Amino acid sequence: MVFDHTDLYELATFGDEVGVLSLYTTMEPGTQAGRTRLRNEIAALRQELAAGPDQDLARLVGLRLDLLEPQITELLDPAGPGLGRALFAQVAGDEVRTEWLQLPVGDLAILKEHAYLLPLVTAVQANKPAGVARVGRDGVRLFDCRYGLAEELEPVTFDLATAGSSGEEPTTLPGLSQRDIHPSRFDQRVEEHLTKFLRESAPHVAEQARRLDWETLLLVGDPRDTSVLGEALPVGPEIVQVDAVLDPALSPSEVLEFVRPTLDEVRARNDAALAVRARDLALSGGNGAVGLDDILSLLRQGRVEHLLLDEAGQWNAEPMGVTPEELEEEMIELTYEHGGDVTVLETGAAEELAEAGGVAAMLRW
Repeated sequence: MVFDHTDLYELATFGDEVGVLSLYTTMEPGTQAGRTRLRNEIAALRQELAAGPDQDLARLVGLRLDLLEPQITELLDPAGPGLGRALFAQVAGDEVRTEWLQLPVGDLAILKEHAYLLPLVTAVQANKPAGVARVGRDGVRLFDCRYGLAEELEPVTFDLATAGSSGEEPTTLPGLSQRDIHPSRFDQRVEEHLTKFLRESAPHVAEQARRLDWETLLLVGDPRDTSVLGEALPVGPEIVQVDAVLDPALSPSEVLEFVRPTLDEVRARNDAALAVRARDLALSGGNGAVGLDDILSLLRQGRVEHLLLDEAGQWNAEPMGVTPEELEEEMIELTYEHGGDVTVLETGAAEELAEAGGVAAMLRW
C-alpha cells in the first residue's frame, strides 16, 4: 500500500504499555548499505538497553526483536518496494505496522512510548501532493506527484486539425486546410482553436486538482499557452508557471525529477510565509502562537491546527525532565493526535522564528 500523509495520524496513536520499536531504513538500489546500517542500529539499541538499569525491559525488547526477525528480513529485502521503509512494533502487544515510501528516511532503531514519527514527517512534508500540467500543442498532459512517486493521468488531447478532447468525438475545423487558407490565416485559426481548447480544458484540470488534493499545480510549457490555461482555472491550488519544454518521452518519474527544484522553491517560499504569518498573528493577538511554553499548553488543549518547528531547534527541555528530541516528538504526536499538521522548517524559513525559540503555530481558535 502506498504511504499517505493520513497514515501519520494513525501512527500518532500507535502506542504500547511497554513501548514501541520504530525501525527505519533507506535502501539505495544496487547496494547492501541500508541493510548493514539498520542491523548496526538494532545491535546498538540492544547494547544500550542491556547496559541500562531496566534489565526486564532489555529482555522483553530483545525477545520482541527476535520474534520480529522475519518482518525485519522482509523490510531489508532489496527486491521489496520503496526506497524508504519503516516498521513499528509494540513490545508487549502483537501489532506491527510497516510503511513503504519512495523517499529516504535515514536508518534508525529506537524505543519510545509511541511510534517515532520525525523521520517520516521530515520526509513526506517536502513531497506533499502536487500536480504538473505539461501544456503543449498536442494538449495537456497531467501528472500526480506525491511522496516521491509520480503517475500520469489521462491526458486531454488537441489535434491541429480537430477540436475536442479525450473521450469526445473530435470535430473537424471547417476550412482548416493550407491549400485554401493563407498560411498566416491558418496559423491564426490554429491559435484561436488552441486558446479555446485550453480554456475548455480548465474545468477538467481543476477537477483533478480538487480530487487529488494538490497544494501546488505547475503549468509547464510556452508561457503564451500556460497563461491561457492558468487564467481559466478557478480558485484552487497555487498555480506556478514554468517556462520550459518537457520532452514528451519523459516518464512520470523523470517529470518529477525535472520539476523537483521548482517544487522545493515553492515549498520553501510558502513555509517562510507561513512562519511570518503565524508570528504576526501571535503578536497581534490573532490565531497564532509562538514560544515553547505557550504552544505546549495549546497542543494539549487540541487548539493547534498547524505546528511549525525549526529543523535545528534546540528546545529547553531540561525543566520538563526530557531530552530535546523527546520534547520535539511529543509536540509532533500531540499535533497529529488532534488532527493538525506539522511543518519542519528548513534554515531559511526558520529564521523568521529565531526570536520565538524556533516554534510557532496556527491555531483553530
